Amino acid sequence: ANLASVVAIVSIICLGPLIDSAMGNRISGWQAHGGLHSQEPHEVQLAATEILRVAGMSGFHTSIIIDDREYFFDSLGIMAAPPLWSHLAGQMLKSSEMNTEVIPMGRSSCSGRALVQALCPHFEKGSYDMLCKNCNSFSDVALYYLTRNRLVSRFNRIERLVTATDPISIRLINRLLRTPGEDGAPPSDFYVKNPEADGFSVEELIASLDESDSESSGSEESSDSDSGRTCNLTGRACHSHRDRQAGAPPRPSSPSILHGVH
Repeated sequence: ANLASVVAIVSIICLGPLIDSAMGNRISGWQAHGGLHSQEPHEVQLAATEILRVAGMSGFHTSIIIDDREYFFDSLGIMAAPPLWSHLAGQMLKSSEMNTEVIPMGRSSCSGRALVQALCPHFEKGSYDMLCKNCNSFSDVALYYLTRNRLVSRFNRIERLVTATDPISIRLINRLLRTPGEDGAPPSDFYVKNPEADGFSVEELIASLDESDSESSGSEESSDSDSGRTCNLTGRACHSHRDRQAGAPPRPSSPSILHGVH
């Protein structure tokens, strides 16, 4: 009941429809360009599971599926697992009762390995923040990197509404959900921003990816040795056709922590 009250208050303060209207529905790229990457080798899907529904709004966990692997972000960094692993793990409900959507987002020249190489420096272990840098932040950036799509606004609406009115909304959340301290200690706040996430911005990261992509494209045009590359990476060498022919190591059935692929 308290959580429902918090979200209801925050949604009223934030004037959600006005913010959504100002930001747009954040869909672009593959849909807007009429299948720009339709002939590319890697299939990209967005998986979204509703994990919270209060005051008429839903909270979601999202991840990216590239071919037959899932990629998601949590407190351990970027993780790889079999498809939908993060949506099923730890859930007490049967999968038939879960509200999980798998949405085709187009195709990409970039593999999962390329995605990890590009984004690991920006989504490191210990930098996860429940509101400011969460799984939806990663999915938004990853979708743009792969297909030039953006995460549909309904999947991260709650955190956008809260962060748009920080510090008022955060104070309300902590006031209503503050937990009692042990042995007479003062109550602790429900939400404390992770200092490792300070300065993180999805929009700034996407802008930097665009900038790096442009620089890499210019470099490739002037170099004959780059003709076998499949995509551009931020400051790292791309995976070539020769690399793919050499084969990849066996994939584990449980999630792997990915700190970068060299």
